[in-house]
Amino acid sequence: MRTLNKKTLEVTKEYIVSYQKEHGISPSYRNIMHELRFSSLSMVQKYVLALEKDGKIERTVVGNIQTPIKLKKQGVTMAPLVGDIACGDPTEEESNIQESIELPNAIYGGGDLFMLHAKGESMIGAGIEEGDLLVIRKQNTADDGDIVVALTDGKNTLKRIFHKRGQVILHPENPKLKDIVANDCVVQGVLISCIKMYG
Repeated sequence: MRTLNKKTLEVTKEYIVSYQKEHGISPSYRNIMHELRFSSLSMVQKYVLALEKDGKIERTVVGNIQTPIKLKKQGVTMAPLVGDIACGDPTEEESNIQESIELPNAIYGGGDLFMLHAKGESMIGAGIEEGDLLVIRKQNTADDGDIVVALTDGKNTLKRIFHKRGQVILHPENPKLKDIVANDCVVQGVLISCIKMYG
């Protein structure tokens, strides 16, 4: 039996891995044949079987190259970017959609998501700085300690929420600022991620 070329084995493995990362699926044997200029599909199969034997890749029960679960596409959610949110004193509500951004469900989950630019310094203790992109799950309820987009007196703000004695406390993560005590407060969403923006 002819010995397989070690360099070709490595190139084949690298192509399979890079293809999986880019596409979320594994390449077909025909993809590999055309991309790496193999002479035949049977030759591709020999290299794939050798990589499987060495534990470099896995195959499915029907013989296809297995895609690692963490690389499989799990869909995306289109999240509208709807302006700024005050991390300071509440500001007039803004709802102009600037653009829509694809967010991978594997990282952010599904559901009704939207995004905002952080504005101000009231949440710096939670690691949220001006210009950061905030991913918000739209919902009208929140647990104590959640960071929420809250509408109070016709204005919106981003704060940590607590409920005390029938009142809603909107707490800033900045020792220089005071709590907002809101008798009339509507939760518009809960923060699920802060994407840092540099430069």
